[in-house]
Amino acid sequence: MERRRSRRTSKHSSGKVSRALKKINPGWIIKAILYSLGIYSFFYVEREYAVTLVSFQTIIIASLVMGVIASLFIERQLKYYLFSIILLGSLCVAILFKVNQSFARSADVKIKLRILDKALQSAKIEHSRVTIEYDDFNKDIPVDYAQEYWIGPSQFIVLTVHKGGLGYYIITYHEIVK
Repeated sequence: MERRRSRRTSKHSSGKVSRALKKINPGWIIKAILYSLGIYSFFYVEREYAVTLVSFQTIIIASLVMGVIASLFIERQLKYYLFSIILLGSLCVAILFKVNQSFARSADVKIKLRILDKALQSAKIEHSRVTIEYDDFNKDIPVDYAQEYWIGPSQFIVLTVHKGGLGYYIITYHEIVK
């Protein structure tokens, strides 16, 4: 008798699961996948921005424009647009960074730039950094612990870069010099 109950229960519960799965809209699954990729892309863009000589303004404008365009196609409810613009914009900019990285030239180029500002690691600053100006925008370059000693007396930083597929330089190494 007990075996019958367990079989009925398992058939009955599997029927509930299949009915519940049929009620899920495939569009929601696609949106969940896209938004999950958008969250991952946000952190990927943050990592790639740190090693690419591109202005923050360029990244924000590209993200907003592509996020709005992608949101118009994917999202139908106005109240979700801001969330959608941020995540889909991050996804689109991540694709641009990946293209820039994938089609980078292998030739090393050295660029010597003047240091505009210096900041040593402290309670308020997570890591030491120097600020440079390149193509009319400022960029913070993190300095590793081994080179912190040279921050004070230095005036220049030499960046070893590769030219990316979209024309933006990717920093592979940096060295502080006098």
